[in-house]
Amino acid sequence: MSGGGREDVGAGWATYRGADEVALLSEEITAAGVTELRHAVADAARSAGLVGHGLEDFVLAVHELVTNVVRHGGGSGEVRLWQHHDLLTCQVSDNGPGLGEVDVALPSPGEVGHRGLWLAQQLTERLMIDNSGQGTTASVTARLPARSTVNEGR
Repeated sequence: MSGGGREDVGAGWATYRGADEVALLSEEITAAGVTELRHAVADAARSAGLVGHGLEDFVLAVHELVTNVVRHGGGSGEVRLWQHHDLLTCQVSDNGPGLGEVDVALPSPGEVGHRGLWLAQQLTERLMIDNSGQGTTASVTARLPARSTVNEGR
């Protein structure tokens, strides 16, 4: 599914909530709970119908965002996962110092780290970053397969 998502930077998206939205997960981020949180995201995304490589890519993208919160965003934050029709969205937020100017690009081969946002962008339909207030909110979105496709794969 590595479709090379795109980055959208802007305020306001993170607060949108539609009537057809189904909340799937809301958890606090802590360094000690990263592994459990990754499993919880995988379980919730799977229950929404995400399967195969799409599931693996989405979970890895969320894991990269969660790891950024622990390493760069003050060490704690929140994960929210929801479904809106055929879209699955995971929002990861922190109250850290913020990102400043956002440049989501692959760093040079010799640079250690700094690939989390780039990976999240590459592995999902869309990466959105809002750092207009205190802290940072990053969201990734995946398109769920049609239900008939999911049922045929079982």
